[in-house]
Parts: sequence; structure tokens; C-alpha cells
Amino acid sequence: MTSIERDLTSLVQREYKEGFVTEIESDTLPPGLNEDVIRTISARKGEPEFLLAWRLEAYRRWLAMPQPPYARCPRTGHRHHPLHVPMLRAFDQ
Repeated sequence: MTSIERDLTSLVQREYKEGFVTEIESDTLPPGLNEDVIRTISARKGEPEFLLAWRLEAYRRWLAMPQPPYARCPRTGHRHHPLHVPMLRAFDQ
């Protein structure tokens, strides 16, 4: 490890001491999109049953669509970036 890499590692791993903190409430879901994820998001947002049914029907239609030739991922499984992406609750209000 070079001197620069050691310095960077030291900076990244040290405890934050400046005192500025932003508390954001967030929820997480497993990567990918499926009916369970749609149901969970709808329940957390308190959506009416007709809207959940509409979203599930749209999802089923989307699953039936042909895969675009430029897409390099399977129709099931991870459709988005594989890294954890929190669903921020601050904008639900």
C-alpha cells in the first residue's frame, strides 16, 4: 500500500468529529422488483386497495413485455443497480 493509499484509508476510517449530522428516516427493501416489493411500498404509503391493484396489474403487464435488446439483465431478479438504495421517507409527507 502506498503512502497516499494509507493516508486516504486513514481519512476514510477515522471517526467524524465536526458535529454536523442530518437524521433522515429511511426504509430499505431487498434489491429487485416483485409483487412483494410493490405491496410493501403501497402499504407503507397507506395507498387504497384500488391503487395497489392498478400497480400490480401494471407490473404484470410490464413482465409480459419483450425484453429490450439493449438490456443486459434477466426479466426477473435485479432490474436496477445492485447496490443498496434506501427509500427515503422524508418525501412521503
